[in-house]
Amino acid sequence: MLKRFRILKKAVSLMLAAVLFAACCAAAAPSLAANERYPVIYVVGRTKIYKNANTNHPEQINYSSDQALSDMITNATPLAIRAITLNTWNEYSEKTYDMLMEVYDGFALNEKGEIANGTGILWKWSENKLPKDANGSRLSSYQFEYDARLSPLEIADQLNNYIEAVKRVTGKNKVAIVGRCLGANIVYAYLYKYQESRNFSGVSSVVIYDSSLLGVDVLDICMSGSVSINSDALALFLQDTDRYSDLSESVVSALKLLQTSTGVTISSGVAQNFYEHIKYSLVQRFLKNTYATAPGFWSMVNEHFEAAKSYIFSENGDAQKYRVLISKINAFHTNVQERADVITSNMKKNGVHVAIVCKYGFLAYPLYEDAMQLSDNTTSLRLQSMGATCSQVNGTLGDKYISGRESAGKKAYISPDRQVDASTGILPDTTWYIKNQDHNLFPACVEPLLLKICNERITVKSDEDYPQFMMLEGENPNYRITPMTEENCDPTHMITEDGDSSGSRTGNLIQRLSNVFRFFTNLFAMLVKLLSGRN
Repeated sequence: MLKRFRILKKAVSLMLAAVLFAACCAAAAPSLAANERYPVIYVVGRTKIYKNANTNHPEQINYSSDQALSDMITNATPLAIRAITLNTWNEYSEKTYDMLMEVYDGFALNEKGEIANGTGILWKWSENKLPKDANGSRLSSYQFEYDARLSPLEIADQLNNYIEAVKRVTGKNKVAIVGRCLGANIVYAYLYKYQESRNFSGVSSVVIYDSSLLGVDVLDICMSGSVSINSDALALFLQDTDRYSDLSESVVSALKLLQTSTGVTISSGVAQNFYEHIKYSLVQRFLKNTYATAPGFWSMVNEHFEAAKSYIFSENGDAQKYRVLISKINAFHTNVQERADVITSNMKKNGVHVAIVCKYGFLAYPLYEDAMQLSDNTTSLRLQSMGATCSQVNGTLGDKYISGRESAGKKAYISPDRQVDASTGILPDTTWYIKNQDHNLFPACVEPLLLKICNERITVKSDEDYPQFMMLEGENPNYRITPMTEENCDPTHMITEDGDSSGSRTGNLIQRLSNVFRFFTNLFAMLVKLLSGRN
């Protein structure tokens, strides 16, 4: 009997151990699943476009060439001087348009927003060459490129094919996705078209980095014909020549002659008058035959979307002529852009780790009323973050505002430089802010942050190396991002009484005049330098 009891006792012990082991495994399962690494798909900002893309002799389109743009600016400046001094605006518009179109030769799509001229990108991929074991270890392992001119909803089909191929070769049932700049628009188009109806079952994490999903302010303003020169932003812009200007001696000499012979000075009124003279004869005409043919660039127009359609397609019969193109841009705006908050919320509800990484610390181009808002030089921080409250570039949120947020228990979301309140953004606990990193810069030190968000699903409170607010420090190639503190965050960009800014003395009238003419002589060529083919 005693032997039987011992056997029974041993059996019960074994059963109990088995039950406890199973329970422990079940309890641990969600944690293990949460930490599982998935392939990280990196959707780039843009890719260079070529003529004869499908031949053995491709030729890069000049619009992304700094040299071509610089040459055009130099040639157009004397025309601008003549226009202002002699009122020869028609001559300026016609000749500058011809020069612009030479630089942009091959860029335009047809009236349906389709490629019909043999242009395209050179990037190609094949499933048998995809890495089989990357598992989120490098951002470049699965890098998806595309023709930025096409509709994001069309590119979403290409992205879906790519993602499904990555899943097959890696044996994973999910991927993490990082979308940079316009890549964020492509990612959300894919999510809308291929994941929303499946409760996002094929996605583990989504990170939008330096996003243009809710629009790019300067493109939005230019495409809608709504340019309104902000005098404060213009004053700062003209003082920051080291950051924004790179002019030839011929331009400086011409402007010196203009200043000494005519006494012309630059103000927001002069600048606005310049724009009004070319608003239709040059600007609208140029856009209508370049960017406005491309649904991809329309996807970065948002807050002035209806005004932009009216401005671009205002002539008789244009609505009918461009009906297919208009239907494409409407489809993205209505189904993706206007629903970005809904798509984001639905992802979170279905367990997707959604995050945003933003850049700021730069003045926007002074083309619109809100140009003093914090920016990465191209896109406002408000739009990148999908709702964060931000100060002007040369100010702070103010004591009263910050005191109110502290009383509401939101002190932790106020940046040490007192310029950003992250609590009002759509993802307050998974939105990171990097100061002093401009739009076109993607230093290697940011990649570990993006991968950690994807692989470890961190929040702004869970990793001391990557708090919510950080600073970009150092110089290329030794950039680094460090936690922002009240001690290391640089002072705001202030105008002093003697006209200097941030302690950086420029004070050179010819430099300032040069910068303005560079800006207005080639308004949209400068825009391209921000938006063209830089990953």
